[in-house]
Amino acid sequence: MSLLFTSTKLAHARQLKRQTCRIFKFDSVTDSQWTEFTDNADVLCDVLPSTFSSWHINQMCKYLQSRILKAANTTLPSSTVGNNYTPKIPKELETLTQHYRFLNRLMHSIRLLCKYPLTYSAAHEHKWSIHLIRLQNILQLYKKVFAFIPTLPLSLLSCRQDDFKSLLDVLSNILKSLRGYHLFQEKEFQDSSICARLDDRNNNFETDLSSFIDSALSRTRHRITLNRVFLDHPTRPQLLTNPKDIDDAVVNHFQNFVPIKSTPLTSLDVLPDKWSSAYQPMADVFSSIYDSLMNPLPLMNGYLPYLLLLMAKPLVLP
Repeated sequence: MSLLFTSTKLAHARQLKRQTCRIFKFDSVTDSQWTEFTDNADVLCDVLPSTFSSWHINQMCKYLQSRILKAANTTLPSSTVGNNYTPKIPKELETLTQHYRFLNRLMHSIRLLCKYPLTYSAAHEHKWSIHLIRLQNILQLYKKVFAFIPTLPLSLLSCRQDDFKSLLDVLSNILKSLRGYHLFQEKEFQDSSICARLDDRNNNFETDLSSFIDSALSRTRHRITLNRVFLDHPTRPQLLTNPKDIDDAVVNHFQNFVPIKSTPLTSLDVLPDKWSSAYQPMADVFSSIYDSLMNPLPLMNGYLPYLLLLMAKPLVLP
């Protein structure tokens, strides 16, 4: 179990072709180590509150992350683990994937015969006799997927009359049906995996808090690479293709044009209308109990774990 990943994330480690990465062990942290860690983090956060509040939210997060990691490196126990992980998939989905890839390869071979019919030889006939057995097994195994079971030729020689075009059409229909079924099964597996992981995380919140925090913090960073950006200016529209210009334009957009409120709301009354029903206090509950929630978190020992959790896993509100 890990408390947090170091600055070398899993994705970054793969890009650099590193086989291992360093993690901190949450379940091995003693009370004295945790106290020392929070004390070190407080000492390292030496920027004045007035200066800190004037920064952009991205700079705040980067500053806090660097200080927390620096304190963790000197205090918390850690270990080196491999960064290669292959998710386990059900045997049925794995078999379906293999059949789908087989059909793709077979389609490629028949497509080449359609394009170059004069290349037909006895070797093609021998391969077709082997592939035909597997094709018939696929049709029987997934017969509920197909609207009807097509008749396959016993020999490729009979397909030379139209240069294998009819055979290509039959295989194309089989491949389309199998592709749709494969996508459906893959989506079902992804949904069930997500639900199972969420159920485990919810159960851990009640029974094993350390596993819950570890699950919340151990995430993979995702990145979208832009190769062009269009600036829709009323008088000077511009298409950017230079990576440096794209980077500058994106940073400028999100820092100056995307509204980010880093200060807490002063009252529940200023929440958007779509949130009013969810956050409206009950009639028999005094609204004063929400006052503490509206106060900003002070940078002190007791709140560092929660700051770390919020930094590593964004909070999603309805």
